[in-house]
Amino acid sequence: MTHPDPENSSRTRLVEAAILCFAEKGFDATGIREIARRASANSALVQYHFGGKTGLYAAALNYIFTRHTLLVPRPPERADEPDARPRAMHILGEMLESMIQEFMAARSGGELDRACLRLVTREMQSPRAEMSALVMEHLRPYNEIIMGCVQVLRPDLDEWAVLDHTISIFSQVTHLIDHLPILRLFRRDPEYPRDLKALARHITAFSLRGLGISEAFPGA
Repeated sequence: MTHPDPENSSRTRLVEAAILCFAEKGFDATGIREIARRASANSALVQYHFGGKTGLYAAALNYIFTRHTLLVPRPPERADEPDARPRAMHILGEMLESMIQEFMAARSGGELDRACLRLVTREMQSPRAEMSALVMEHLRPYNEIIMGCVQVLRPDLDEWAVLDHTISIFSQVTHLIDHLPILRLFRRDPEYPRDLKALARHITAFSLRGLGISEAFPGA
């Protein structure tokens, strides 16, 4: 019979309590003792496990980013590969649906899930300089997949134009998450979006039209 590791248990409790506290108040307004109290742990363990509050904040972000595995396949590396364009269109749609599903699951989840989403949103809107490398490490795979799809579909674009298109595509999803309560008021539907797959198809089609991919709309 295996017994729980009390050291690992206290570390996990501190990370989860930190997520709840940082999401509510932000980094500067949250104290170590408050986190320890919420975790039912000794505040000295923050220094022991994480080297201080900044280390605990980094551990909290790592915890959030590693809760989900990105299962979307990589796009083709070159536009002249066999079936590269239809594969890129399909992967773009899969990527957008995966992002929407992940964000909406967090919004409708438990207290910790919602806090994870709030903390990541807070960090992306007001990034801390010492966390930028960590955040970029975890966001880069998402960005690279969409950029890879855009590069295959529009090989005529330079690097910065590809990035601009990628940001525009990303922004449709982040707008949904950041402004969902207002969007629900506009839609007069408190449960919007009800069909996540249909929403992903709409954003994909809108993005492909923006990229000028005519074969995605035969007969249009």
